[in-house]
Amino acid sequence: MIQATSFSRGIFSALIVIALFSILINGCKKASSEKVTKLSINNIHNDPLFQDYVVRVHSQYNSVQNFNLLSSIMKDGKITNEESNLLHSVYGYNSKEEFHFAYVQLSNIARELWKKYDFNSYTNEEKKAAVIKTYEQIRHNNPTSNSIALNFIDDDCEKIRQSCILSTAAQATLMHIGCGVLDIGVILGVTCHSAAILYQKAEGDKCNAEADKCKTS
Repeated sequence: MIQATSFSRGIFSALIVIALFSILINGCKKASSEKVTKLSINNIHNDPLFQDYVVRVHSQYNSVQNFNLLSSIMKDGKITNEESNLLHSVYGYNSKEEFHFAYVQLSNIARELWKKYDFNSYTNEEKKAAVIKTYEQIRHNNPTSNSIALNFIDDDCEKIRQSCILSTAAQATLMHIGCGVLDIGVILGVTCHSAAILYQKAEGDKCNAEADKCKTS
């Protein structure tokens, strides 16, 4: 029960972090007077850079070794220097340097995507649809991969589960993209990305619970 409460507290703090960063992102948008022509996201699923970002985010989620520990670290919505020393192992990296390098790569790609695409002109549902279409394109490019896209399945309850998980993963990807728009340093950046990961974990567990309920009804 204590473990569950800690995890819930971590999720709540994570959602607060996401909300705060969303406010900052919108503030940056309003404050900017720079006129830049950006692309629509209609064909973003064909962009190798965006595909690479989606795969990296997906792999990062799958490499998390201990969601409960990550939630405990995030329970107050911030990461101390002492806690930052644990993060590389929580995320499945061999060293702090390896983790830092991977984070910087992810952030650099996100910033390039923000320079290239006009994300702010689209609704959340439109952006989610673009991410899901990217999953489908990645699977089309690599038919042997089943790590992201839905498989063809006959079980209705399993379809519910996978569709729910896919939607949740797409929403989490948008959160990661939101984290990448700001030059906020490694610790705050990792805090934001960790919040997105905990959101995906919590919502994914709900997807599994709904599928289990479906199978017993």
